[in-house]
Amino acid sequence: MTQDQTPLRILICIGGGPEAFAGLKFAARLARHSCADIGLLYVRAQDSGLNSGGMEVRVARQNILDWGLELPGMTALRKARDILLELGEIKGEAEWRHAEISGDPAGEYIREYENPCGGTVSLKLRISPDVTSTVADEAERFDADLVIVGGSPKPVEGLRRYFTPKSLALTVAAHCARPVIVARHLEPGHGHLVCVQETKRSQAMLDRAVRYAKACDCPSTLLSVAPDEAGRESAQRAVNEADAYFREHGVTPHELLVEVGNPAEIITEIGYDFSLIVMAESAKPWFAKTFSVAHEVAARARNSVLIVK
Repeated sequence: MTQDQTPLRILICIGGGPEAFAGLKFAARLARHSCADIGLLYVRAQDSGLNSGGMEVRVARQNILDWGLELPGMTALRKARDILLELGEIKGEAEWRHAEISGDPAGEYIREYENPCGGTVSLKLRISPDVTSTVADEAERFDADLVIVGGSPKPVEGLRRYFTPKSLALTVAAHCARPVIVARHLEPGHGHLVCVQETKRSQAMLDRAVRYAKACDCPSTLLSVAPDEAGRESAQRAVNEADAYFREHGVTPHELLVEVGNPAEIITEIGYDFSLIVMAESAKPWFAKTFSVAHEVAARARNSVLIVK
């Protein structure tokens, strides 16, 4: 089975804000075209009662479930499930079952459904004092091809972005070893802007960029930005090489663009017309990624950004 034939595995992190649900339509479109497996994850804070062994907390939680009530986080997961149900991506019913993952005697639960094409939709409630590490851990457990995290509705602009604490979505994007979409208004109908450079990391990203374009059935525009005129020739080669790769693998790019200027500013501006900006991860360590072009675009963009690892 080739990579194109292997179903995508998409992990969506569900929280309290509206952007947490922004990726559901996009995931549903991917599921329709590639029979993707979808995981919905909610991470909640650890109960203080666990300090005394957790037995009283476990009994209380079980009583809540027996009474037909919901633990914190289940409401958000149910809302996400209902959206997928309306989109036709879930069939049948399922019950919550306990799944002890990180040592909590009764705080983690899972509910699994089947989608119409035979894939799965799983709802996962996990408990942790550190959301970022838990999302990264779940991405590995789920073997995710994509992790979708809701970004802040309004990106931080100007000098404030250097002094404002990094959002949870950007922190997850920096730490997670899997490709991460920082989702803002993620609607699948406006195509992908694939940003390329003449580097090994950018070239290695092309395989995934092609796969996502095929799975989504979304048009792709290729863009390379040179910081100055001296780099224009390299940017043109990067676009031409990406174009050849896409065509070789059955995808004809919609448009090829070469621009000169500040990469983050130009990508952010051009990317506004697209559903998704696709970029390669920086080679910098996680604590310095804030200063990379990919993470600067993710922080500044008014729409969704996919950082490919």
